[in-house]
Amino acid sequence: MARAERFRISHSRKIDGADRYVSAAQQAGVIMQTAQSASGRHVSLDGASLLNFGSCSYMALQCRPELREAAHAALEEYGTQFHFSSAYLQSPLYQELEALLQRIAGRPVLVAASTSLAHMAALPVLVRDGDTMLIDQFAHASLHTAVQLLPSVPLHILRHNRMDQLDDTLTGLRDAPGNVWYIADGLYSMLGDFAPYDALRRLLDRHDKLRLYIDDAHATSWTGARGRGSALEHFANDERVVVALSLNKAFSAAGGALALPNVETLQRIRRCGGPMLFSGPIQPPMLGAAVGSARLHLEPDFSVLQAELQQRLSLGLAAIERVGLELSTPARSPIFQAQCDSPRVAFTVAQRMRERGFYCCICVFPAVPMNRPGIRFTVTRHNEPADIEQFMAKLAECLAEVAHEQRHASQEPVTFAQ
Repeated sequence: MARAERFRISHSRKIDGADRYVSAAQQAGVIMQTAQSASGRHVSLDGASLLNFGSCSYMALQCRPELREAAHAALEEYGTQFHFSSAYLQSPLYQELEALLQRIAGRPVLVAASTSLAHMAALPVLVRDGDTMLIDQFAHASLHTAVQLLPSVPLHILRHNRMDQLDDTLTGLRDAPGNVWYIADGLYSMLGDFAPYDALRRLLDRHDKLRLYIDDAHATSWTGARGRGSALEHFANDERVVVALSLNKAFSAAGGALALPNVETLQRIRRCGGPMLFSGPIQPPMLGAAVGSARLHLEPDFSVLQAELQQRLSLGLAAIERVGLELSTPARSPIFQAQCDSPRVAFTVAQRMRERGFYCCICVFPAVPMNRPGIRFTVTRHNEPADIEQFMAKLAECLAEVAHEQRHASQEPVTFAQ
């Protein structure tokens, strides 16, 4: 089967398009800026203190004493860097961290320098000659990069969360020689919606050749027992499922992790996954922070912190309904997207939100398809209830204001100079 062409554009055209969109956002002053501080509830930008609705620190753990003290202890013990390739020697903190993460995930865990490098290590080892790869069109860019490391393996890009297309494709591949890998996000970083887990469970039951590789980076920590994420809540004991986790974002440390079905698979990726042999290690202070965060996740009252975020999500969703905000997806997650008619509208809304004292993000190509620009905002434990109420009201106000201006501008008569 030929590699998928339906969603593909040429490399040069993609780079040119990305440069055009990103340059426009940069010139509009809504990306690639430097924050003077970003401690949590506020972010300081160009001398203004803004209420922060753009962070991926969903659990607000980065300033917790458990993480600070563990990072400091690792710095004192090992210094700023562990100067060996992990193929030869690694810090004992790796072994401690993997043991703690195994208790969180409920299965063997291999730590990588980042979630992106975890994909690049795992997929070329997991996918074999004769297999086929299917990837969601909205899967994280790091997954789309990783599958390009297997040019001889057939690849098909499927429309977002379309389980009917996945079912049809699996049926068509029933007589194919190898397994079929479906590669997707557990929680999509731009839209804020989850993979359709119940439908995937049914497909696993129907198709013996189906294998899942799920990047659950944005669901790690804030959801699932002990913070193991959404995918492991549904597939903890299924040996046909591999889950990648993030130790950044809500976990508030550094690195990525692979939750694997057995020790044999773990050892094979450790031995043969390129980045496991050739990339640099996580620096000791951040390894220490990850150990401190993992210990915190295993505390009996960690679920209380998760419940606090859930309460803020309830407040946010109620406020969204009250002010009539239209979102791209209705999922209950800390990530939200309000779609805009054009990138310019998104830039203008983001700028006006800053004028009103709020920081939020824009999303344009290549982070989203060219026809899906919008405002991306998050709700975290940093946000106070009153902040959430005010933000939703102001965002609805700005979106309506800019939409009205756009309609008015389009209705103005065109005149020509004599």
